[in-house]
Formats: sequence, C-alpha cells, structure tokens
Amino acid sequence: MGLESVVLIRDLAAFTAPWRSIFNHSAPVEMSVVGLHVLAMLVAGGLAIAHDRGTLRSGGWTAAIREHHFAELHAVHRTIVAALAICMLSGLALFAADVKTYVVSVPFWIKMALIAALLGNALIMTATEGTLRVDSGGVAAVAWTRIRASSIVSAALWGAIVLVSIVLSLSK
Repeated sequence: MGLESVVLIRDLAAFTAPWRSIFNHSAPVEMSVVGLHVLAMLVAGGLAIAHDRGTLRSGGWTAAIREHHFAELHAVHRTIVAALAICMLSGLALFAADVKTYVVSVPFWIKMALIAALLGNALIMTATEGTLRVDSGGVAAVAWTRIRASSIVSAALWGAIVLVSIVLSLSK
C-alpha cells in the first residue's frame, strides 16, 4: 500500500472518529444500525428472490397471468430499490464505524463487487422491463428470456451477498 493510501485511510479514519466513538460506545446505536442493515437486506433480497422465482415459473403461464406478474414485478422494484438504498446507507455507517478494518477486508470488497454486479443486473432487468412495456411481439419473447436469465443472476447474487456478509461479520 502506497503512502498516499495510508494517508487517505488515516484521514478517513480521523474524519469518521466521532461516529466511530458514538457507534462503539452506544449499544442501542450499534444494534439499530446493524438491525436496519440486516432488515433492509432481508426486505430487498426477500422481495427480489420471491419475484425472481415467479419470473422463472412464468414460462408456463398464460399471457394474462404473465402480464399481471410483470406489473407486480415493476411495482415491487420501487420497494426493493428503497430497501437497498437503506441497506447501502446503513452499510456506509457500518463502514464509517471501522474504516481501518473494512478498507483492507477482502470479504468487504467482495461484497461491494457483488452489490455492484447486482445493481448492474438490476439495470439490465429494468431495461428489459421497458422492452416488455412497449413490445408484445417477437421482441417480447426474447425479453422474457432475458428477464428470466436476470432473475437467475439476481437470486444467485443475493445468496452470495448473504454468504459474504456472514463471512464479513465473522472475520471482523
């Protein structure tokens, strides 16, 4: 690690020192932040995986049922995004409470990479939903295949994020 990195980490740790002190000396604050983080992950991941499962099952459904599922999928994304935003903010608070540990933690950076992949997959899914909204012909069949593939990736990424989160919490 270069001198600039060491100085940056030191400065970041100094900047977050007041928060670290509050977090480390107040059990209610620590429990609230950790609880909010886990609850937000549960809500976002649980809703996502439940709807991913529905999407994967949708191949045998009638067009009307698939359209209903698509409308539900579109509606639930707002809740998932809100829960994911809460999860990211509480995760930032957890990071700020122990910068020196997390900045060099391999499981932490793996989790960040998985979250980035999850967000990229969500962009693909959202774009695919847009295609389904405007086209019901041959392009829609390809879009349904793509959205099912995105659902598999989503479920796998959520599972990996949970596993890495466990490793991260135990390696601290």
